[in-house]
Amino acid sequence: MRNSEEIVWPGGMHNFRLGIGELRAIEQRCDAGCFVVMMRLLSSQCKLDDVISPIKLGLVGGGMSEKDAQKTVDHVLADVASPYTLTVTAAEILRRFLMWDGEDQPASGEAEAGRATA
Repeated sequence: MRNSEEIVWPGGMHNFRLGIGELRAIEQRCDAGCFVVMMRLLSSQCKLDDVISPIKLGLVGGGMSEKDAQKTVDHVLADVASPYTLTVTAAEILRRFLMWDGEDQPASGEAEAGRATA
């Protein structure tokens, strides 16, 4: 899976990462596959968990404690941005960890082996 990525969002600048465990947790919490969740976000037909889960779990995957991630999301929702505004953030987090090109980050070992024989 990919490394964490620094993303600027209404809550500030934080590292986010969605590994397999976080992606599966999103699917369980949202009762849908991650691609379905992303499409619901993009079409504004999403549930609150579709918005909150990718952000919170992305923060946790990026290295933040679960308690701090919850506090951060709660603060942003209470004082900074509406759930509607955060749909863009949630969709972008999912996009970065679901829809990346293999050229962005080659699989370790394979790219080096291919270059060595070329």
